[in-house]
Amino acid sequence: MQSVAKDMSQRLKEEDFSAGFSIVRSMQKIEITLATAGDATRLREVRLSALKDAPYAFGAEFDVDKAKPITFWQEALLASNWFFISKDGTDIGLIGIEAASADRGSDCWIFGWWLAAEFRGLGIPALILKKIDEFCLANKWHRQGLGVWPENERAISAYRKLGFISGSNPIPSRSKPGQLYLPMYRNLPSLTEGIN
Repeated sequence: MQSVAKDMSQRLKEEDFSAGFSIVRSMQKIEITLATAGDATRLREVRLSALKDAPYAFGAEFDVDKAKPITFWQEALLASNWFFISKDGTDIGLIGIEAASADRGSDCWIFGWWLAAEFRGLGIPALILKKIDEFCLANKWHRQGLGVWPENERAISAYRKLGFISGSNPIPSRSKPGQLYLPMYRNLPSLTEGIN
């Protein structure tokens, strides 16, 4: 009986190691790239995938955005910074970031963050945020902000794990009048912190 338990324990450890190794190998193939002016069609496709997969998470609506002309997506690329998350050449996620307006309470605003369901729970958001942190520091943005619907508890929990803290009060949504969103914030170290 004891040898069976020992054998089972060893197999579980090997499976844990194997699962962890698979996650690490999977993350090594993840690419996070800044969109260029010629990526309007790609942006449209990935954004529509996000809205179709998780309509509850965004202020935009699939049918409305699907009907927008390509010029809308071209303008979106000029107005904000979009990053594509891809694996083996296939887009699996998207995130946007821009300088924040004065009323946001942060230096920059993260929005449109989406990752395809089959890639959630693998630690990929931390990789995405690392890339965003580099971009923020290069732009001298030290306080990140984002908004989440208060009922989206899964997203709130995920953002907290990444170091975001909830703002004090919900704020009226710009994209969905009459609805409130919860602002969340995260501070980055300044470039001179830790240098003596």
